[in-house]
Amino acid sequence: MSRRPTLKRSEPWPRFYLVAAALGAAALVSVLLLDLISARKGEPSFFFAARDKAAAGTAPETRAPLAEALVATVTGAGVPEDSVLVTTGPKGRPLVEVEIPSAAYDSIEPALEKALAARSVRVLERDRTTGPERTEVIWRVRGARRQEGAISFILPAEAPSVTAKEAAAGRVALIIDDMGNSLEALDIILGLGQPVTVAVLPDSTWASQTARIAHENGLEVLLHLPLESLNGPEHESDGNGTILAAMSDDEIRLSFEAGLARVPHARGVNNHTGSRFTAERGPMRALLAPIREHGLFFVDSRTIAGSVAYAEARRMGVPAAERDVFLDADEDRGRIRARLLELFQKAKKNGRAVGICHPFPETLEVLRTSFKLFESYGLEPVPASALVR
Repeated sequence: MSRRPTLKRSEPWPRFYLVAAALGAAALVSVLLLDLISARKGEPSFFFAARDKAAAGTAPETRAPLAEALVATVTGAGVPEDSVLVTTGPKGRPLVEVEIPSAAYDSIEPALEKALAARSVRVLERDRTTGPERTEVIWRVRGARRQEGAISFILPAEAPSVTAKEAAAGRVALIIDDMGNSLEALDIILGLGQPVTVAVLPDSTWASQTARIAHENGLEVLLHLPLESLNGPEHESDGNGTILAAMSDDEIRLSFEAGLARVPHARGVNNHTGSRFTAERGPMRALLAPIREHGLFFVDSRTIAGSVAYAEARRMGVPAAERDVFLDADEDRGRIRARLLELFQKAKKNGRAVGICHPFPETLEVLRTSFKLFESYGLEPVPASALVR
């Protein structure tokens, strides 16, 4: 009787094929992974190059971090936001276009590369092209993850052989508040050689001297009158010169007269604080009446959006103006310079603008180095009285 052959439970051929397939799959995955890593690094890639190239022009989210870093750096250096345009350059790379006067570019250029480096952005090269109407300076940069982009500075050609007054496209007035506590600050302001306006606190230590010295040196003087604020205590009294909204008309008049007597040569008045007082029509009218009688003008510092001071002054026939830009809400020099350039932009656009700042060391340094840029914008600096209506 013959026996039927039996198969072994484990044949070598099926196991060999399984091992070979597993090793092949692992090798393929390794090749794809290494190729993907090369593509992400910007190195040659066989499988992912075409895909990444297409994505460069269609995925703005991959460009957003670099574009945001470039815009933040440029505006932080003092360029107004409305002078900055973000577009897409060659190969889908972010391009930030900035149009500023040549002198403004020269002012921010030294610190700009350092500010970019602080955001992990490296300047690869600079190209300058000069034409009859403008100069273009292109900074090619590289940020994190090897993203590349550019900043294009457009510098309009300057008008030849005309005085600043002849070329003026607008007028700008700068009021320096809280004066009277430092004669050293007044010396720095006089050193600017510009017709800025000084607003003197009536109860400051050197109020009378500050007003007299400023006037003798050709600067316009304002009475910087403390008015009640929303943040101040309800029991504020006129012991510190603050005029309260709850005072009677006679009390308001007497407080105003006392403050005016301490600031000789004052040609006008602007408010120190006053977010509560300037929002109420009755108290404002009581204050504007003696201001009108003395032949003074009024500048609304606009310490609150709901201020009625300017409108009431116009209604009562008191020459008036209102603040357009507040330069130094903080003491960051970059932001102060940015707001100064914003003031110049507004004056150029509207033909006039009023700025207010304080004699902080940081502000005075920005004014010393940058206020002269008004010439680059074709502006004429004037005292505050020149812009009242």
